[in-house]
Amino acid sequence: MKNVVILISGSGSNMAAIAHTAQREHWQQRLGARIAAVISNRADAHGLALAQSLGIATRVVDHKAYPSREAFDTALQ
Repeated sequence: MKNVVILISGSGSNMAAIAHTAQREHWQQRLGARIAAVISNRADAHGLALAQSLGIATRVVDHKAYPSREAFDTALQ
Protein backbone atom coordinates (compact mmCIF):
# COMPACT_ATOMS: atom_id res chain seq x y z
CA MET A 1 0.00 0.00 0.00
CA LYS A 2 1.28 3.45 -0.94
CA ASN A 3 0.55 6.14 1.61
CA VAL A 4 -0.14 9.65 0.38
CA VAL A 5 0.31 12.57 2.77
CA ILE A 6 -1.12 15.95 1.81
CA LEU A 7 0.31 19.21 3.14
CA ILE A 8 -2.05 22.14 3.63
CA SER A 9 -1.90 25.61 5.14
CA GLY A 10 -5.43 26.87 4.72
CA SER A 11 -8.85 25.80 3.52
CA GLY A 12 -7.67 22.54 2.01
CA SER A 13 -9.55 22.98 -1.26
CA ASN A 14 -6.87 21.15 -3.25
CA MET A 15 -6.72 18.43 -0.58
CA ALA A 16 -10.50 18.01 -0.82
CA ALA A 17 -10.29 17.66 -4.60
CA ILE A 18 -7.57 15.01 -4.26
CA ALA A 19 -9.46 13.13 -1.53
CA HIS A 20 -12.71 13.11 -3.48
CA THR A 21 -10.91 11.95 -6.61
CA ALA A 22 -9.20 9.17 -4.64
CA GLN A 23 -12.58 7.98 -3.36
CA ARG A 24 -14.40 8.34 -6.68
CA GLU A 25 -11.67 6.60 -8.67
CA HIS A 26 -11.06 3.89 -6.05
CA TRP A 27 -7.33 4.54 -5.67
CA GLN A 28 -7.01 2.03 -2.86
CA GLN A 29 -8.39 -0.86 -4.90
CA ARG A 30 -7.02 0.14 -8.30
CA LEU A 31 -3.68 1.66 -7.41
CA GLY A 32 -2.93 0.40 -3.92
CA ALA A 33 -2.77 4.00 -2.71
CA ARG A 34 -4.56 5.75 0.13
CA ILE A 35 -4.52 9.21 1.64
CA ALA A 36 -2.96 8.38 4.98
CA ALA A 37 -2.80 11.85 6.52
CA VAL A 38 -3.15 15.57 6.11
CA ILE A 39 -0.54 17.77 7.77
CA SER A 40 -0.74 21.50 8.29
CA ASN A 41 1.73 24.02 9.64
CA ARG A 42 -1.23 25.97 11.08
CA ALA A 43 -3.49 24.62 13.80
CA ASP A 44 -6.33 26.88 12.60
CA ALA A 45 -6.27 25.61 9.00
CA HIS A 46 -9.88 24.90 8.04
CA GLY A 47 -8.81 22.00 5.87
CA LEU A 48 -7.95 19.97 8.98
CA ALA A 49 -11.62 19.77 9.97
CA LEU A 50 -12.52 18.83 6.42
CA ALA A 51 -9.93 16.06 6.38
CA GLN A 52 -11.21 14.74 9.71
CA SER A 53 -14.77 14.71 8.36
CA LEU A 54 -13.49 12.54 5.48
CA GLY A 55 -11.93 10.12 7.96
CA ILE A 56 -8.35 11.17 7.21
CA ALA A 57 -5.85 11.43 10.06
CA THR A 58 -4.53 14.93 10.69
CA ARG A 59 -1.50 16.45 12.37
CA VAL A 60 -0.14 19.94 12.94
CA VAL A 61 3.58 20.59 12.65
CA ASP A 62 4.07 24.27 13.51
CA HIS A 63 6.99 25.62 11.54
CA LYS A 64 7.50 28.38 14.12
CA ALA A 65 8.51 25.77 16.69
CA TYR A 66 11.72 24.97 14.79
CA PRO A 67 14.91 27.04 14.63
CA SER A 68 15.40 26.57 10.87
CA ARG A 69 13.73 25.39 7.71
CA GLU A 70 15.96 22.33 7.75
CA ALA A 71 14.82 21.40 11.28
CA PHE A 72 11.18 21.86 10.26
CA ASP A 73 11.66 19.73 7.15
CA THR A 74 13.25 16.99 9.26
CA ALA A 75 10.33 17.04 11.70
CA LEU A 76 7.89 16.98 8.81
CA GLN A 77 9.49 13.88 7.35
